[in-house]
Amino acid sequence: MPYTVRFEPWGTVVECTADQTLLDAARMAEIPVGAVCSGRGTCGKCQVHILTEPAPPPVQVELTTVAASVLERGFRLACMHKVDGDLTVEILPIISHGKGEAPPLERSFEMAPAVRRQAVTLEPPHLDRPVDDGSNLLGALAASGGAIATEIDYRVAQQVPEVLRSADWQVVVSVSGASAPWTGEIVGIRPAAQAAPPLGLAVDLGTTNIAAYLYNLRSGNLLGVFGAANPLASYGADVLSRLVYAQRSPENGARLQRTLVKALNLLIEHAAKTAGCSPADLEEMTVVGNSGMHHLFLNLPPRQLIHAPYVPATRRAMSIKVRELGIAIAQGAYVYMPPLVGGFVGSDLLAVALATRIDRKPGVRLALDIGTNTELLLSVDGRLFSCSTASGPALEGAALRFGSVAGAGVVDRVWLNPFDASFSYRTIRGKPAVGICGSGIVDALACMAKAGIFSLSGRMQAGQPGVVAAADGDHRFVLVPAHATGLGEDLTISQHDVRAIQLAKGAIRGGMATLLAEHGLTVDDLDELLVAGAFGNHIEVESAQAIGLYPAIPRERIRQIGNAAGTGAGLMLLSTVERQAAEELSEQINYLELARHKRFTRLFAEGQRFPVT
Repeated sequence: MPYTVRFEPWGTVVECTADQTLLDAARMAEIPVGAVCSGRGTCGKCQVHILTEPAPPPVQVELTTVAASVLERGFRLACMHKVDGDLTVEILPIISHGKGEAPPLERSFEMAPAVRRQAVTLEPPHLDRPVDDGSNLLGALAASGGAIATEIDYRVAQQVPEVLRSADWQVVVSVSGASAPWTGEIVGIRPAAQAAPPLGLAVDLGTTNIAAYLYNLRSGNLLGVFGAANPLASYGADVLSRLVYAQRSPENGARLQRTLVKALNLLIEHAAKTAGCSPADLEEMTVVGNSGMHHLFLNLPPRQLIHAPYVPATRRAMSIKVRELGIAIAQGAYVYMPPLVGGFVGSDLLAVALATRIDRKPGVRLALDIGTNTELLLSVDGRLFSCSTASGPALEGAALRFGSVAGAGVVDRVWLNPFDASFSYRTIRGKPAVGICGSGIVDALACMAKAGIFSLSGRMQAGQPGVVAAADGDHRFVLVPAHATGLGEDLTISQHDVRAIQLAKGAIRGGMATLLAEHGLTVDDLDELLVAGAFGNHIEVESAQAIGLYPAIPRERIRQIGNAAGTGAGLMLLSTVERQAAEELSEQINYLELARHKRFTRLFAEGQRFPVT
């Protein structure tokens, strides 16, 4: 007998059988639920609020994974509960914040957006001049002395007769093209009296988080920065798990693509509302991401990407009508997908290269775009080399017992008091502690290393102050006692958490050492280490060096550059000249596949150890 599950506030209803979980139901409804452990009940991230009373009793794993006060309010792990009756479940939208940091790098560039608007006044047709509306519009546009179009988008053509007459033959048309004199396609039309500046969106499609930058395409002004959790986390924390799921069947691939687009549309709606406009005012998009996210977003076959020799379906740049992907902006608009570099090194690292101009600087410079999939770009006197390493989601606050994205009550700073070696911490907005984000966990581990709470191998020492021993060896260090949290229990860092960070930093340092060694270099030869990404922008460099995530080079050689991938995406949104530069740059980057290097395995293991403090 099928049961119905209704998801609020989405208003989506699906039918399920008794052998399916709430996580299965959410996936069928294409509603994002965090499940970085892929539904094994160990991460605690897929909490949903069961509104139907009484809520089912918690299962054993929830008693250790979810705080008792949270369980009392009707929250359960979606992956642990079978659908045994009609249910109403609340899953809040995934928008994580409504503003954020502007792209950090400012440099001159030529404003040349792919979409320009032109005011046009037409002569109405009459019996002595029975010209069709399309030809009339194209002719009037050519006579206006601005952009020239040779064709009209099909959906726009459907609107032309009504808009022309309702606007009394005075309209503004949007023309998409990439050369001067501007020749292209009419992708939008609106009455002149209603014409607002054209808008565009640059998107950094990260494995764990999505960042979107809303721009005025006429002035180049940044109107807002918006973020959301990547909804595909419900299919696994790492991109490989998602690709494996997608390649099992065409239906799976299509489901992941729709889920991702649904999240993007929520983000677009939120961005437009915040900026006081409509999603239809957005007439161009640029999207960058690693090769895996690129394939999932476009629903490209992933099989050849996840098996040797790890080649993408295509690495060339593409411009695609947004309606083909289901993106809810102006119907005639395009989404520009810059070229990939190769393997799992995607257009996000290309965007970093474009934003930093790393190829135009002398010396040895290394850029890290740290995330669940960390990409590395080495410049040796302008010659470019890249690789990618799976660092996992721990550094971004995921896959940890109390890991969280930044938000109210999340621990983002930890330090040792010099007089008594006790730990102090700071939470965002000063609220009671409810979790810990990436910058907080790096600080905490740096302090734990200095205090001798774990050994150089990362093994937590039973008997150390604050350490709660466990029979299974998963000892826990109490960072915030229960009375000071908003959880009703201690906020702890477990041995498992320490190991997760070790794996992440081992992958990054191993990739770094391997890439440098290919050219007879070591970290001591670095003239500059550029750290990109939201995580890299917020952590304390000293803490990162204390745990061995960053090399022990002089502090002045390390520069935090924020979301340079988002900056590069913005440059390509605002300038077709920059797009051309990026496409040329993609041909100059040499790709190194770490999987075929025996050296990497050894350096990965070495990178997991903590330095002597």
